[in-house]
Amino acid sequence: MQRVQLTTQTEPQLVGRVLVSLGLAHASERQRFFQYFHSVAAVRYASHRQQRAYISGNRQRQALLTAIELGRWAEKAPRPILGEVLASSQLGQVLMDDLRYLLQEQLEVLALDAQHRIIERQTVFQGTLNSCPVHPREIFRVAVMSGAATVIVAHNHPSGQPQPSTSDRAFMQRLAACGQLMGIPLLDGFVVGLHSYFSFKEAGILPKTVEKRIEPLKTN
Repeated sequence: MQRVQLTTQTEPQLVGRVLVSLGLAHASERQRFFQYFHSVAAVRYASHRQQRAYISGNRQRQALLTAIELGRWAEKAPRPILGEVLASSQLGQVLMDDLRYLLQEQLEVLALDAQHRIIERQTVFQGTLNSCPVHPREIFRVAVMSGAATVIVAHNHPSGQPQPSTSDRAFMQRLAACGQLMGIPLLDGFVVGLHSYFSFKEAGILPKTVEKRIEPLKTN
């Protein structure tokens, strides 16, 4: 479905689409709506009496006003915060509780905002007993779609040993380089074992994040 930006010019068209989807396809229904409210924004300030007069016992009209109310609520609703990352040790314990008993290797992405609050957490891959092939684009797709400032990745070793393999180290370095390029740094990477975890940040393996300043273009 093509998305149309809401403007004063497109507002009648969009209202008409919604009315049609509700089974109110006649042109008089769109005229009725704007006769009572003049605009979608005006519904917010309409009295209960005015709304009841518009609805006049019609369930589809009631559904329309309910949908507008839900849309306004969704726009104002605060973004859900899944948790706050205070330290690698704190997060490592949480990840151990979640991942150490899994029989297959699983890789998760945690997207964080600028205050290091977790705003999204997704499993991007679940592999075989000893293999979890994944591409950096899968990681940063989650970051971009959630509007993350930084990311953390974590995966478990079904063997129970948290020591990162050579491929683990190479993958983390690749993620760190991609993060620097995209401006979404890799804050930490975890390998979860049965009784302990490994943090790339705590081990000092990840490269330090360097903020690059972009100079404005000079004009002649």
